[in-house]
Amino acid sequence: MDSTLLATLIGTAGGALATAGGAWLRTRNRLRTAARLIYAELTRDSAAVAYFRQTGHWVAPTLSRAAWDSQGAVLARRRDVRVFETVHRGYEALELLPFLADDALSPAARDRWLAGEVEQIAAAIERIGALAQVSREQIVAWTRRLRRGRPGAGYAADPLMTSGVVPPLALLERLTREEALALDFGGGPGVTLKDGGLRLRRPADQVAAHVVFDAAGGDTLDRLRPVRYTGLPPTGDPAVDEAYDGMVAASTFLSEVFGRATISGRNGPLAAVVHYDVAYNNAFWNGELMVFGDGDQERFGRFTQCLDVVVVEAVAGLPELAWTFHGQSGALTLSVRDVLAQLARQYKLGQSADEADWLVAGGLVVPSAGGQALRSLKAPGTAYDNELLGRDPQPDHMRGYVETEADNGGVHLNSGIPGHAFYLLAAALGGRAWERAGRVWWDALTSGEAMETPTFEDWARRTAHAAVARYGEDGEEHRAVLAAWDSVGLPVGDQDRP
Repeated sequence: MDSTLLATLIGTAGGALATAGGAWLRTRNRLRTAARLIYAELTRDSAAVAYFRQTGHWVAPTLSRAAWDSQGAVLARRRDVRVFETVHRGYEALELLPFLADDALSPAARDRWLAGEVEQIAAAIERIGALAQVSREQIVAWTRRLRRGRPGAGYAADPLMTSGVVPPLALLERLTREEALALDFGGGPGVTLKDGGLRLRRPADQVAAHVVFDAAGGDTLDRLRPVRYTGLPPTGDPAVDEAYDGMVAASTFLSEVFGRATISGRNGPLAAVVHYDVAYNNAFWNGELMVFGDGDQERFGRFTQCLDVVVVEAVAGLPELAWTFHGQSGALTLSVRDVLAQLARQYKLGQSADEADWLVAGGLVVPSAGGQALRSLKAPGTAYDNELLGRDPQPDHMRGYVETEADNGGVHLNSGIPGHAFYLLAAALGGRAWERAGRVWWDALTSGEAMETPTFEDWARRTAHAAVARYGEDGEEHRAVLAAWDSVGLPVGDQDRP
């Protein structure tokens, strides 16, 4: 065969191979692109499913299947039809979820159905994620959060809904937007600090009163490493030292101002976990200890950097605040915690009522995200106005009271009303807010019969009684309490007026 013919044959064969190879590469790239689009849609939709699993609240009126409608045919051309069928079943499960969210089903029946449908969605995410060349770690992290069900009987409620400092309603309204995907609405109990069960001792054999654990970026609360406890010097890790100092500030305030020896009334230490998960955008109380994320530094900074955030979570352990976490009693729970946190910060800083800013979590939202704070007792509804959270929806008066089943009956929204009443009382009395206004609130919390589901009116009446008991009827404090409640649309009954 002469060289010319050989060259022609090689060129022809090479061109054919190149054409075939190019077609194969284009098919592979189309498949990967389709898989990535579908994977993004599945995970975005399943954020609402994960939240529904944890709280029982359905927040997505419709779930998108635009990527599946436009890209599903690419999967159907694969020889392995099982991938197509698996993903298709995942979308069918998503379409069923709004019906499972209907109140017509009993919780037990709903949970049984839901567990099976979640497995279909998780399987679809795993299959399509592999085709999309998403890292195995990322896929596992997402499906683990999706599969995480309601907390068990030993765990009171979902941590975000119970005590997460970030107001959830504003975030839930954006669940299906890309920027909300990084937020984890899961979490669960792990470490159980039984009475006296954790007894880290100093050389002098004294029981540790405050302990900080390092989760080292993990999202479980077992096998935690204690990194600082009573008697140890600062570690140099800002999150560790801020959490420790915040717990000490909370304990010192309650002890020196109100004579409360321990927050929980138990012998065990007050404990916190820092560096929870990766770029975790919240802090919560899980019934036994406080848990703090480091934030993603794009939306939220380190949650321990705000002293009042640490105190808000610390005082969640007060047994007097074990009120039903729904509706007005839930809103009261949050407002009292906000009040105590503000008082503890003002006490530590030596601020008077007029010197304090009355902002909860001031500076937590990074400046580039347009943040100021998460809540304002002085002016509810003005704490923030940015792309991340929208506009602060808290009302400052009963005429703005929000009737909703979302957010456990609007607990993060309506807490602004009793919180503002306290601010008005403190401003009217002046001076150091913890000395008179704070004493009224503390007496109302700790005196008299325990309450289970107090309303705003119940709390207003109790604070009026507390003012009379400590300062006398028709005194300045009593009149200021009545005026504060009048100003937020909750006039106290005639029997409590001078």
